[in-house]
Amino acid sequence: MTAPARPYLPEAPYAMLTVDETWCAVMVPLDWAPLIVAALGDESGPGFVNVGLHRGVFFLPPGAGEDWPDLSGAAVEWYRAGAMLMVPGEHGLASLSWLRFPLDDAPLFTGPDDLWGVLEQLLGPLETASALGPVAVCGFCSSPSRDVKAADWGEQESGPGWVRYACRPCQDVIDLRDALEDL
Repeated sequence: MTAPARPYLPEAPYAMLTVDETWCAVMVPLDWAPLIVAALGDESGPGFVNVGLHRGVFFLPPGAGEDWPDLSGAAVEWYRAGAMLMVPGEHGLASLSWLRFPLDDAPLFTGPDDLWGVLEQLLGPLETASALGPVAVCGFCSSPSRDVKAADWGEQESGPGWVRYACRPCQDVIDLRDALEDL
């Protein structure tokens, strides 16, 4: 398979790329990435996951999001011209792999307006999203929520470790199960 001519696709198995004037990227929490791809369907541009950082990354056209509100408080980070970003090559790696591969017949980028709509489904109105804080996806029912509790966590050799969250209804079921086991 010949690698598509994409400005963000390195020839090496992975590379630290400098974002230039031909593209930008947005990084979101890892558990949001599959929800974003599912919501966008065929309109999703290429995206990858960095398991070590627990993040998903989507490529957007240059200048995308310049007029968006600051979403850093909601765990959304932008990579603009001059920023450095580690990107998987064509075959990816175990911890740095393509969620949606940059195929020649697929969109070159995720559309900013499409991404805005999906992020609003996850976060609510983007103008207030940062003030309300990040959203986690329940590890049991896959519902995004701000009302979550860490249900499980673990360490890993590199990176921040991992957390599995439970939304309020799922946490209530877990608490009830634990109470019944204690009887």
